[in-house]
Amino acid sequence: MLTVKNLTKTYNGAKRSLEMVSFTVRPGEMTAIIGPSGAGKTTILRSINQLIPDDSGEIFLDDQDIRQLNKQGLRRVRHRIGMIFQNYNLVDQLTAIENVLHGRLGAKLALAGMLSLYSREEKQEALDLLAEMGLADFAYKRCSDLSGGQKQRVGIARALMQHPKIILCDEPIASLDPKSTTLVMDILKKLTTTQDISILINLHQVDIAKAYADHIVGINQGLVVFDADAAALSNEAIQEIYA
Repeated sequence: MLTVKNLTKTYNGAKRSLEMVSFTVRPGEMTAIIGPSGAGKTTILRSINQLIPDDSGEIFLDDQDIRQLNKQGLRRVRHRIGMIFQNYNLVDQLTAIENVLHGRLGAKLALAGMLSLYSREEKQEALDLLAEMGLADFAYKRCSDLSGGQKQRVGIARALMQHPKIILCDEPIASLDPKSTTLVMDILKKLTTTQDISILINLHQVDIAKAYADHIVGINQGLVVFDADAAALSNEAIQEIYA
């Protein structure tokens, strides 16, 4: 379970991006963070895996406060946190399977990672994940030759190679067409029910959040203004979130 308590972040000592943000992501559920552009959604995700330093607060993954870990401890915890990006964050000149195998780098010694020394079992797992994503025929295609929806499914497979406890998704469908959007969201939702993986996802599309999320956190100007089950998201709450 992921618990964020009183998370605060200020940029340049003046602009308050997050102010006392608190919420919980329950095991095996999808939590969607919604809100207008600039509300602080991406800052929350980047703070959770400590890609950026925050000012204060607590971020617990199970019993560990991620903010208090040393570099080695943070590296271990990050391996349990998958990340899916809006811009895919793939190496375009590498094949789909090579990008998926990068999900194992955090579990390897530095030299093995630098030399891309993967076991036969890891390679087979990568192929199986690509097949699960509907990309069995694209395993050895360079990612530069894939569509946006295909690239995002490679990104999901790469995250799953980490054997994560939770996956953070930063606007993963923002650049996708409606068909690819449905495919990607169906895959993410299935992960919560079949593999008990928690999903924390930033979304602009309120209708997608209501259709797929179990729990919604609404944020406006760095403040949490809604935190409840998705079924409780009323038109009045939407107006308050996007005011």
